[in-house]
Amino acid sequence: MTKTPLLNTPALKREALRDQVWPGSSTEVWNRKTEKGFTTIPRTLGLIMTLIEELVERKKGHDVSRVYFELWCRSFDEGFIDNLDEESSAFAAGFTTERSLRSWRERVDTLVELGFVRIAPRGNKAQGYVLLEDPHKVVKALQAQNRIRAEWWGAYIKRCSEIGYKLP
Repeated sequence: MTKTPLLNTPALKREALRDQVWPGSSTEVWNRKTEKGFTTIPRTLGLIMTLIEELVERKKGHDVSRVYFELWCRSFDEGFIDNLDEESSAFAAGFTTERSLRSWRERVDTLVELGFVRIAPRGNKAQGYVLLEDPHKVVKALQAQNRIRAEWWGAYIKRCSEIGYKLP
């Protein structure tokens, strides 16, 4: 016996509303279920990227959150990257000068210092393997260290509540 999807699921309701607002748009949006090249990300990633930028010293071009996002884009659901092309990752994160690789590595090191990623060598590559830590556990640790502004924390717990995530 084949199960038919419920007609009142939230996804179907959103699709129906989208099609009312933009008729025929179903063929114009990217669908991770039918296309290749997707990954799963936490719905709090935007806020976490904002937190990262708040925690690092503001310097011209010191955009650690773009490096973090690029790592998420290169990972799979295991949270592990085993064949990182640092040069193309650096370029994708916005580092396009002759110092791009050095800048990339410095930003990855900053993410290690903050606790968002771990790295391990692979052969002669110091950053050969990357592990993406559960960002919610990292946020909890940073909160315990009193490193998070109350305003950011308030926005974060509200977003967690909206998406049904229970804080660790």
